[in-house]
Amino acid sequence: MIQKMKRILFLGQFPPPFHGVSVMNSYIINSELILSNYNIEIVDLKFSTSIKNLRKISPGKIYKALYYGYQIVKKVLNKKPDIVYFIIVPTGLPFYRDAFYVMLLKLFRCKIVYHLHGKGIKNEARKSSFKKHIYKWVFKNTDVICLSEHLTGDISEVSRSKPFIVPNGIKVQPVFNRIVDRLDGSPPQILYLSHYLRNKGILVLIEALAILHDQGFLFKARLVGEPADLTIEFLEQQIVNKNLSEKVKVIGPQYGDDKSLEFQNADIFVLPTYNDVFGLVNLEAMQYRLPVISTFEGSIPDVVIDNVTGFLVETRNPQMLADKIAILLNNKDLRMEMGTKGFERFMNNYTLDQFCEKLTITFQTILNKNC
Repeated sequence: MIQKMKRILFLGQFPPPFHGVSVMNSYIINSELILSNYNIEIVDLKFSTSIKNLRKISPGKIYKALYYGYQIVKKVLNKKPDIVYFIIVPTGLPFYRDAFYVMLLKLFRCKIVYHLHGKGIKNEARKSSFKKHIYKWVFKNTDVICLSEHLTGDISEVSRSKPFIVPNGIKVQPVFNRIVDRLDGSPPQILYLSHYLRNKGILVLIEALAILHDQGFLFKARLVGEPADLTIEFLEQQIVNKNLSEKVKVIGPQYGDDKSLEFQNADIFVLPTYNDVFGLVNLEAMQYRLPVISTFEGSIPDVVIDNVTGFLVETRNPQMLADKIAILLNNKDLRMEMGTKGFERFMNNYTLDQFCEKLTITFQTILNKNC
């Protein structure tokens, strides 16, 4: 007798806009492994097509919120999913919107699995007993997937279930010929690649580069990304103000092969973020054998091993960031050693195949315990 495939209803955001969560969601619904094991139905909770408007409230978004609620109920009644896989937003007004969807799901006695790609629940729950009560109700009788052990403490006060750990992963790119040896006297190249957001630490990086410039270090830096709460013109003016015009270039967004070339031509990757949960782009840099300088944020200490595959620095600390960049500017052998170890760590732990396999096992474990 052929066993009927289990049904999963997937609630989350899909590109555009392109950001870590939407990219991971698109990987899941296109995974041959997951699609061969489960029937996937989705409700794309798309409230914006650009990073700039993600957090803005509008009448159109209120209408969409109600419409998606209707779509969720319709899918639950028609498809009767065995589990609902929900990329819930953990804080702010979007959390209360998602709590409304949770209410609908619990009304129909759905088995809910949250995959947390955000943080801040503990801090919010401690602000008031009302918020803590809401969180406890949302997480009651549910399963939770976290990106790393570092993040499990964020839900320890509101969830009784032991969370599953499924770190993100990315596609393994084809073998490439990395440019290792440059012309004599060619300065090392520093790469920043992320959205132009204050909380990604790009202004902290510019401050650090100004310190290095004043200290006489030779380098080139390229700031690659899509404008969000900071414009290209604003960043270029900051660079002029710091007398960095000859060393630092604002490139704008790069995609596909052009994006790959940015990694390929770089020597050091820097993401001084102070609001990331995972920092998916760090994995991309590790795949290209780059030493990574990032921060003690979210899951990053589980991914980037301090003093082994790169350096971790305090957030909003341009002097500390400059000091760590300086170490790598002065030591090509260390750059290559850290880059190699980062590549090995990526291949052993953070490929897309490994992510999909772990997620599939997690789904099956949850389904088996509810049989």
